[in-house]
Amino acid sequence: VSDWGHDFRPDYRRLRALIAELPAGIPVLATTATANDRVVVDVTEQLGLGAADTPGAGAPLVLRGSLDRESLRLSVVRLRTAAERLGWLAARLDELPGAGIVYTLTIQAAEDVAEFLRERGHRVASYTGKTDPEQRLAAEADLLANRVKALVATSALGMGFDKPDLGFVVHLGAPASPVAYYQQIGRAGRAVERAEVVLLPGHEDQDIWKYFASLAFPPEPLVRQTLAVLSDEPLSTAAIETRVDLSRTRLEMLLKVLDADGAAKRVKGGWIGTGAEWVYDRDRHQRIAEARKAEQQAMLEYLDTRECRLVFLRRQLDDPKATPCGRCDTCTDTVWSPDVASADAEAAQERLFRPGVEVAPRKQWPSGMAELAVPVSGRIAAGELAEPGRVIGRLSDIGWGAQLRELTGGEDVPVPKDVLDACVRVLAGWSWAERPIGVVGVGSRTRPHQLAHLARRISEIGRLPLLGTLEPHGDRPGEHANSAQRLAAVWDAFTEPGFALPAGPVLVVDDLIDSGWTMTVAARLVRRAGATAVLPFALAEAG
Repeated sequence: VSDWGHDFRPDYRRLRALIAELPAGIPVLATTATANDRVVVDVTEQLGLGAADTPGAGAPLVLRGSLDRESLRLSVVRLRTAAERLGWLAARLDELPGAGIVYTLTIQAAEDVAEFLRERGHRVASYTGKTDPEQRLAAEADLLANRVKALVATSALGMGFDKPDLGFVVHLGAPASPVAYYQQIGRAGRAVERAEVVLLPGHEDQDIWKYFASLAFPPEPLVRQTLAVLSDEPLSTAAIETRVDLSRTRLEMLLKVLDADGAAKRVKGGWIGTGAEWVYDRDRHQRIAEARKAEQQAMLEYLDTRECRLVFLRRQLDDPKATPCGRCDTCTDTVWSPDVASADAEAAQERLFRPGVEVAPRKQWPSGMAELAVPVSGRIAAGELAEPGRVIGRLSDIGWGAQLRELTGGEDVPVPKDVLDACVRVLAGWSWAERPIGVVGVGSRTRPHQLAHLARRISEIGRLPLLGTLEPHGDRPGEHANSAQRLAAVWDAFTEPGFALPAGPVLVVDDLIDSGWTMTVAARLVRRAGATAVLPFALAEAG
């Protein structure tokens, strides 16, 4: 219940008020499977139990058991590429004892890895925060009954799941902290003599850690701005988004915290402010940020440690009784072979770099856009809609992701041949109802030459006329966090097309589809210029 992943979970912080209302003398028991000293202090403070190191009748009594797990055999296997890691896993999965869990750092990775393992003949299922609740229950039941070899999961498979005979835990990518890592590997080997724990770190791990850290508690100016827009008249979350530039996830988390602290209240129709004084605990948020960095550094050190791996983790959890386990790869000098058969690596390479992802178009304008001087509301008119689009891959892909991130976020350089070849494969496999009559490019202020090169080459390779470019004008839109603010930033970002389009579908080409609003605005302009349909195409989709 502490600050793993974000801040102290606001729903748990409500316990503080509940505990304070208990009659004197009522004992309170707080339990957790894994916690270092910092987390213990945080839990006692947030629950209002007093300081753990302060003597007296009101001070909490902390009882901690040993963190040794005699069944766990910890290993780290370093491989050069994502394809090698995936090929290694596919080849070794049946060598692992019993049934287990393969953890990934992102939802997309879990889905991609599960699909590849199924293609290689393994009985696996994916399990993420996006998995339908009924499918989650079915997947858990299948794992409990050993009907699958593994669930390929994100951290969504966490508290509350218990399979005493879980035989292994494999991580494709390192979690950001030893606490999180120990918590996940501790699901294995609870009632078996031997359980394998294997970590396959990836080059992209630190980028993923950085992204999740960016979702931390908002800085004070944004919190004050949120408080300022709340009054005694309820505002929906969508309405608040037009006034405060926070993503929906961070805004909802902030509102829960303000509610738990008594500064805001959820009522029928949305949120109101209470007028209660609220103090931004800058020191605490700074401590959390610094602790998060220290824990990330500890995970990097874990990968290269020559001491007992279990001792390393137990020390990170402030276990004073840590002694060498005699079972891990450093204790026994016995390691998993890093060799990957060429057929396994090639199959993984083909799957990871199989281009082509469908992107759903926006169909609804955000609520309250009049607040941002954008005259739209409700459903997007049928005559202004885009069709479902295509991209090579997502920025979070463990295959294409690294190259696409560099290409869409780096220098203004031409699109390389392998990426153009992938574009051709995507377009060739696109079963459109009617072949496009031409190409329209989306102009860019940051990479104008790259976008022009991409549109021109697609036009040449596809033997489609280049009909024109939507030219940007005005200042470059700033970075914005939520849907309403992003639409407002790009609403007037392009000049009206100075060309008429013949009737027919048009392929509109951009480098990146992020929120989807740039392509939505572009589609609206192109449809109004005469196109009967817009087929969006980009190198990548964010996420």
